Amino acid sequence: MNFKNMPEMKWLAGKSSLILIFRDSMVDAVWLEQSLLGPAVHLMERFPRNEQTPELVAQRLLAAAKTPARVLVCLPRSMVMQRTLFYPTAVLSDLAQMLQFEASRHVPLPEADRRTAFMAVTFPDSKQLGVNLLAARNSEISALLAPWISAGIPVDEVSSLSSLLTPAAGGVPVLQILTDDMHMELALFANGLLQDSLLLDRQSAGFSKETLVDAARRMAVRHRELLGAEGIGKISCSGTAELPEDFKNSLEVAFGMHLHALEIPEVLRPAISSLPAEPVLTEALCAVVAVPPASLNLIDRSGRKVPLSRRTLIIAGLCALLAVELLVGWLIRTVSPAIALKSTEHETADLKRRAAPIQPVKNQNRDLRKELEQLNEMGKSRVSIMSMLKVLSDTLPEDTYLQGITYSRGDEIQIKGRSKTPDQLPHLLQSLPFVKTIEESNTGEKTDEYYGFSLSAALRSARDE
Repeated sequence: MNFKNMPEMKWLAGKSSLILIFRDSMVDAVWLEQSLLGPAVHLMERFPRNEQTPELVAQRLLAAAKTPARVLVCLPRSMVMQRTLFYPTAVLSDLAQMLQFEASRHVPLPEADRRTAFMAVTFPDSKQLGVNLLAARNSEISALLAPWISAGIPVDEVSSLSSLLTPAAGGVPVLQILTDDMHMELALFANGLLQDSLLLDRQSAGFSKETLVDAARRMAVRHRELLGAEGIGKISCSGTAELPEDFKNSLEVAFGMHLHALEIPEVLRPAISSLPAEPVLTEALCAVVAVPPASLNLIDRSGRKVPLSRRTLIIAGLCALLAVELLVGWLIRTVSPAIALKSTEHETADLKRRAAPIQPVKNQNRDLRKELEQLNEMGKSRVSIMSMLKVLSDTLPEDTYLQGITYSRGDEIQIKGRSKTPDQLPHLLQSLPFVKTIEESNTGEKTDEYYGFSLSAALRSARDE
């Protein structure tokens, strides 16, 4: 089984991951690492967003004596421009160039200071391609990351939080509400892609629950062809600032469904349950297990190499030793019988070669034994017929004499002769111990007071006795 292809398990194939989510006034940090015992949470903490935060996070990493293999930064939503585009699948090979052209036309940022990233998804009909395009200023990204890089925290990927929270394809359309201290984002997901995103300013004049409900309705109407007759299938809410109850009630009444909290990925629940009571950063946990494509990165990868920890080296050494032992055992089990068989064949050939002069004597001895057995059988048959003749001679009357005997060994005996009393002969012959039954009895003509007779009797066998 290839566990890399299982849903929400692809990240386990990589190394440890650290995600930093920039909020309006907070920074969420979650560090996950996969071991033989399962996923382990090394860090899950919410820091204030100030100048001391990079040093605090660096100290946490230093205390763990490890370096994350992947550091992912989610920019504040106000720094990222998002747009969803649709193309035929035939342009997939030229998609990057087409997006650069699209960005030059519709993204209001100077080309020298523009950074773009994208994620493409083929829709179920396989005829259309959906693309989530991100754009941000390179100068703003560099200014945001500079203190962290100076503190010794390398950054490998930069993206948007809502793009990483995309549910798996095949589910119902989801409206995700991400709340913050000063902003609120509405993100609509369908067909495994972020279809639309809207950032609302909570500090603006006139912002109310009606503003939120109206924005959500307009988004649903704008994508009614995509959503179909059933519309939005689920509404979930999460963030640093709790959504007021009257806002929740208004949304539930407007869409006829309950609001749900964002759920922790199932693969991480055992690791979270073992932690002491502390705020669970659900959004960061969902984003850190996501496996976005390499194109969904607003910076160039550094290509840094992560040093292996001592525990990793020990485990690798033990695995190598185990592999060597298994290989040696397999070779012994496979090669030893072949060697033994080859040795036996050589010994047998040598023995046959040494015994070659004896073979003619053995053959001659075998032939002599066969002749001896035949002579013994003939001798036994001779003794048997002689004893039968003696008993027969003693039993027949004096006025009877034999003219011929035909004997079939173990089968029957026939006698012919002449007798004055031929009627007594069948009874006398039946009384003999080696006679089973009288098969035939014939009496001929009388000549000189003697009658000719012919008797045939079946002989007893060892089974009859």
